[in-house]
Order: sequence, then C-alpha cells, then structure tokens
Amino acid sequence: MRAFLNRITGPSSFRPLAVITLIALYVNIVSGALVRVTNSGLGCPDWPLCEGKPTPPLQFHGLIEFTNRVLALFVIVIAVIFAVSAYRSIRRTSPWLWRGALWIGILTFMQGPLGGITVLVNLNPIAVLSHFVLALIILLISVVIVLETFGLVGGFSPRPAAWVPWAGIVTALWAGATILSGGVATMSGTHPGSDNVPRMWNLVDAVYLHVRVAASFIVVIAILLIILSRVIKPPRIVTRLAWALVITVAAQVAVGEWQWRTQLPWYATLLHVAIGSLALAIAAAFGWSLAVARRKAPPATD
Repeated sequence: MRAFLNRITGPSSFRPLAVITLIALYVNIVSGALVRVTNSGLGCPDWPLCEGKPTPPLQFHGLIEFTNRVLALFVIVIAVIFAVSAYRSIRRTSPWLWRGALWIGILTFMQGPLGGITVLVNLNPIAVLSHFVLALIILLISVVIVLETFGLVGGFSPRPAAWVPWAGIVTALWAGATILSGGVATMSGTHPGSDNVPRMWNLVDAVYLHVRVAASFIVVIAILLIILSRVIKPPRIVTRLAWALVITVAAQVAVGEWQWRTQLPWYATLLHVAIGSLALAIAAAFGWSLAVARRKAPPATD
C-alpha cells in the first residue's frame, strides 16, 4: 500500500495529476449543477448521511444528491493526492505552484462541509451560490497550474505592450462577472435547488442583468481580439484559446436563448451551466496567457 501511495504521489505523477484534477473539478461542477437544476438539493435532507442512513432511498432526487456527494468525495481525494504530489515534486523548484496545489487541496476539502451546511440551511441562496463560486475559484486555480506546469504561456515575440497583461486580467474578471450574474439568475428562477426554497431575486430582473453583463463581455472580447490581431502576433496557444473562447461563448449564447424560449427546462439549464463553466475556464486560460505575456517562456515542470 505504501509503495502504491508513493507511486501515485511521486514527482512523475504531478503533471498527469494536474490534468486529472482539472477534469475532476469540472465534472464535479457539472454534477453539482445537475443536483440544482433537477431540484434535488434536498433529496438527502441531512448530512453526511441520507435520511439517517449511509445509503440513499431508491427515489430520483435522493439518488441524484447522494451520487453527487460520492463524486465529490472522489474529487476531494484526487485534490489531496495532487497537493501531496506537488509537495514532493515542486515545493522547492516552484513554490508558488506548490501553494496553488495546496490551496486546491484545502478548498476542495472545505467544499464537503460547505455542501453540508448548504443542505442544513435548506438551500439558502447565498449558501448555494457560495458553494458554486468556491468551486469556480478552485477550477481557475487548476487552470493556471496546468498552463504553468506544461509551460504553455509566456514568451510573446516581440514583447507586447504593457497594456496587454491588464487586458488579460480584465478579460478573466469580466468572464467571472458574467457567470456570477448567470448564477444569480439561476438561483432566482425555476431551478433554485429544490422545491419551496427561497429565490435570490426576481427572475426577470436577474435575467435582465445577466444578459447585459454577458453582452458587454462579448463586445469586450470582440474588441480585444480585433486589437490583438492587428497589434501583436501571439503564440499559437493564445490564438487557439481565443478561438476556443469565441466558439464556447457563441454556443453559450445559443443555449441561453434556447432555454429562455423553452421556459427554462432543466436539461437546457444544465447545458448552459456546463458550457458557461467551460467558457470561464477558457477565458481564465486566455486571460492568464495575456497576463504573463511580457515574461520569458517558462520551462515545463518535470
């Protein structure tokens, strides 16, 4: 057993674990969204047990909620293993990456009791949104670690102007504001997590705000990409991230319009959350690639 643990947390495991952790965190977000949009948040009204038992009742909402808890447990294990691997492999060579991996482990572990608190307060909208936002923050840390671990960012040639890093930061923050406003809209609509729980806001007003934040983000991205294409010649990875961001945002707009016109069915809302979270991750990767554009290309972490 000790040999197995040494193997999966050894220096050679750090790079694959970085990718596995990123994927697991994203899947966990989608799983949590499934609980919310199917109104299964109180399928297990207590925590950590389900109706006082270690297994859920054979009914839809309980199975959905309990499955999400089991998946979250696996994600916590993966995140902790990743933090241990970072400690053993990059603690001295890349201390800031090691601290990022440590925070992924700590914050992911905290998601467990935070999810329990969310259930115990009967899905208070603030608690639900906090649970979601913390998951997104952990995802963004993981995105940065993957980019840095594989040496994918930095090294623009020629060196770009001083405003380019700030443009990257603004892009990431604007994307975050867009998905946060979308979370508020979801918590104000027909999928707050369960039946008979309070909504966060008026649905029409929340959607009004979200649409305008999203539209402004699209305009900002369009202007930024036009300027970048004319002013600098970015590395290939930045161009690919830009195209990926354009495609995911376009898909998000299409799904958003579809779900609104079809009275917000749960499956359309789930797809909207899944694409939105993916778009945020890509926007963060794109923004980070601009934020570090003026430094030399870092060597890949072994």
